[in-house]
Amino acid sequence: MTTIKEYILPAIVYILIAAALIFGMQFLAQTGWAAGARETAATTPSEVGAAPATFVEFLAALATSTVRMTLLIGIPFAVTSTILKRTQRG
Repeated sequence: MTTIKEYILPAIVYILIAAALIFGMQFLAQTGWAAGARETAATTPSEVGAAPATFVEFLAALATSTVRMTLLIGIPFAVTSTILKRTQRG
C-alpha cells in the first residue's frame, strides 16, 4: 500500500498535471495573441552582430563574454552559497 502512496499516486498526479498543461497550451497556441507573438518574433532582427574582423576584436569580445558569464553565473552562485552556509550552521 505504501508503494502506491509513495510512487504510483505522485506519478499519476504529475502525468495528469502535464497533460492539463499541454492541453491548455494547445488552446493558447491558437489564439490571436500567439499569432501576434509569432509574427513579432519573425520580424524582429536577431541581436547577433557582425563577426570580429581582427584577432584583437575577437579577444575583446571573448573577454567581455567571459566577464558577463562570470557575473551572471557567479553572483547567483555566491548568494545561494552564502544562504546555504548560513542556514546549515544552525
